[in-house]
Amino acid sequence: MKLAAYFTILPALLLMLAMACAAPAPGGAVLEQPAGGPPVSLVVSNSDLAVGDNRVSFGLVDRDYMPVRPDSVAVRAVFYEPDAPTGQVRHRADARYELWPPEGRRGIFVADVAFDEAGTATDESPGIWEIHATFDYAADAGQPAESLTIGTVVSVAAEHAAPFIGDPAPLSATPSTANTDDLHTISSSPNPDPALYRLSVADAVRAGIPAVITFSTPAYCVTATCGPQVEELSQLAARYSGRANFVHVEVYQDPHLIDPSQPNKPLVPAVREWGLVSEPWTFIVGADGRIAARFEQYVPPQVLEAALLSALSG
Repeated sequence: MKLAAYFTILPALLLMLAMACAAPAPGGAVLEQPAGGPPVSLVVSNSDLAVGDNRVSFGLVDRDYMPVRPDSVAVRAVFYEPDAPTGQVRHRADARYELWPPEGRRGIFVADVAFDEAGTATDESPGIWEIHATFDYAADAGQPAESLTIGTVVSVAAEHAAPFIGDPAPLSATPSTANTDDLHTISSSPNPDPALYRLSVADAVRAGIPAVITFSTPAYCVTATCGPQVEELSQLAARYSGRANFVHVEVYQDPHLIDPSQPNKPLVPAVREWGLVSEPWTFIVGADGRIAARFEQYVPPQVLEAALLSALSG
């Protein structure tokens, strides 16, 4: 399958996978689920989980595809060895809810989860990982909430495809104002901010100061969060001008020539060079040219600014 296709179908595939799973609990017990499956499904949005620390993001949706937002969600990572009937809880964490634009009417749960070995259900790593979420839920209004545990299978690779913390940032020769007088040829943003296209990724990484690099497509974003993410990048660029560099990388080539009705859109080389199969992604690169923080999917401005301040003080 062409890489570009993943940008369109990945969320749908993840949803179908989550809807199909009712995870067995560790210790031999099987979750008691009503006929037709659990009333809520767990949808993990990550495309790049690997051994080590991971920022796992997920949504909870009911049978009508409406979001479910409990006050607290406990998360556990469960590993199943090949042919083992029960799993082992390898990590526990509490999820936090992060608001998405517009105006915080949407959001996603985020948990910091560590995986201690690969599990991709293949010959190379035959084990299987599941993410379980436990929370209080009332199926019908007026009924008391009861504890519900649901889960879904996730693939955990031995190494991340996208650059991880401590890795050198790829020196991608992305287009900038040095290459064009019309920013609409290198950005699908309706009003491109010149400050985000002043440097290529390679020039920003080599500059000796931290850099914030966002890969997104404001006009064609599946989650509709790319435009707000780029706008927030502009606001950070205005506040931290001279202390850090800021780069927006449009994921599609020649965005001004794209026919929205065509499913296959050519990707810029930097997408492959950074190992990305989803968007948006935002990376913070330290002054040493190495990845200091990484965020798949939308990241709230306060979280991004905190990571930038950490890099500036490092």
